[in-house]
Amino acid sequence: MSTVLLVALGAFFGAPLRYYLDHQFRRRISFPGGILLVNVAGSFLLGVISKASSETLALVGIGFAGAFTTWSAFALDLHKDLRHPRRFLANIFSTLILGILAAGLGRMLAG
Repeated sequence: MSTVLLVALGAFFGAPLRYYLDHQFRRRISFPGGILLVNVAGSFLLGVISKASSETLALVGIGFAGAFTTWSAFALDLHKDLRHPRRFLANIFSTLILGILAAGLGRMLAG
């Protein structure tokens, strides 16, 4: 299968799952926990597969995780929270720190 098709197939599943998880969180709490969850989980997943084959990286890394995680929604949430400094700082630091830790843990588990 071509790399482009692998990326498209992964994205086909990643984007709807991100939308669903974020939607479920936003129905219950005002903090963007869904975006935090998908970005940290995606970072972990990328760490786990960082040493995988190029096909796996295309399907799972670029396709699925690329569509599952979201920089744009994270940035928009931060912009919306500029008037709420505590929430702004909690979001930015929890996403960045947990994302980096999750990616490192994933790479460590990958061997």
